[in-house]
Amino acid sequence: MIEKLIMSENNIPDGILHDQDLYKVELNNKEFTLSFNTHLFSDQVGIEFCEQYKDFTKCHIKCKLEDEYFCNVELKTSLNKKDVYKVKVLSVSEFVKIANEELNKEAGKGHYPWEYLNTYISPGIKSAVIELSIWLKYKGVEYTMCNLQLNTNEIEYIWE
Repeated sequence: MIEKLIMSENNIPDGILHDQDLYKVELNNKEFTLSFNTHLFSDQVGIEFCEQYKDFTKCHIKCKLEDEYFCNVELKTSLNKKDVYKVKVLSVSEFVKIANEELNKEAGKGHYPWEYLNTYISPGIKSAVIELSIWLKYKGVEYTMCNLQLNTNEIEYIWE
C-alpha cells in the first residue's frame, strides 16, 4: 500500500510566525497558550501570502491539553565539540513558570530571546510538537532549543 501526504493540504495556519518573539506563556485549566508579538520582515513585504498578516501585531497559539501524561517540554543544548547535546525534560507547568520568569526578566532589558520555529503534528495520536528557539541558562546549563510535546485535539492560531 502506498499513501501520500500532500504537503499543501496539510496546512498549519502559523502564517508569518516563524522567528517572531514569544512574550508570554500561560496554562489555565489545561488550556495552554503561547503569545507572540508579530510583524512583517522587510523581505516579506509585498509577498501575497505574507500580506494577509500585515495588520496583525500578535498571535496566540492556544490548545487544550487532553492527557497531561503525554505532554512534556524538552530543553536542549547546542552540540558541543564532541557532537553531544543535553536534554532536560520538564512538565508543562514547570516550563510555564520558568519561561515566564525568563521572559519577564529579558523584557525588562528590552528584548525577547525566544522565537517560534515550527509546529509538527501527528493527528492520529493527538500529538503536536511546537519548536522554539530559546536562550535560557537553567541550573548552570545554557539551552538553545525547546520542544513542547503536547497531547491535544486541536490548536488555535488567534491573530490580533
